[in-house]
Order: sequence, then structure tokens, then C-alpha cells
Amino acid sequence: MVDGVFPDGGGGSDEGKALSAAEIRHSASLLGLLQQDPEAWFKGASGGAAGGLGDAAIDDLIAQRIAARKSKNFAEADRIRKLLADSGVVLEDGAQGTTWRRA
Repeated sequence: MVDGVFPDGGGGSDEGKALSAAEIRHSASLLGLLQQDPEAWFKGASGGAAGGLGDAAIDDLIAQRIAARKSKNFAEADRIRKLLADSGVVLEDGAQGTTWRRA
């Protein structure tokens, strides 16, 4: 089955992988898929803002939340997280900081 999809059997050369990736992108474009930057897609930047919040407003609220956490005002930090969640924004705290995406 794999032999019909990948000309080099699916495991080989970089050239074969690049060709396969190009073919997948071309096929996806015919279907209207993979037209957007992955980062923008995960943030939901297809035009509709979550809860009416634009990217700048979301980033500002996240900065306020970070400041509240640093000053140990956890009630305020939780309030901002809930506000964002109610607006359809999911926060993910990690070692590199806080990232967000639209639910």
C-alpha cells in the first residue's frame, strides 16, 4: 500500500521526501487545505476573533495575567484566565512562557 503513495517506499531519500511533501501540498491546495500558516491556524486567525477579542487584546490580557502572577495576585490571574476561556481562548503555560490558541 505504501509503495503506491511514496515512490521510494516511504523511507528513503530527502529528494523523495521533498517530492512527496510537494505532491501532498499541491493535492491539499486543490481541496482548499493547508492554505494558512500553521501558527495562525492554531490561533484561529481566519478572520473571526474569539469573543470579539483580537490578537493584540489577547496578548495584552496575557501580559496582565503574567504581571498578576508575578505579584502573587492569583485571584486576578485566575479572573483573566477565565475571561479568556469564556471568550474561547485556551492558555497553555509552559517552560517557554504562555502560549494561546482559539478553542
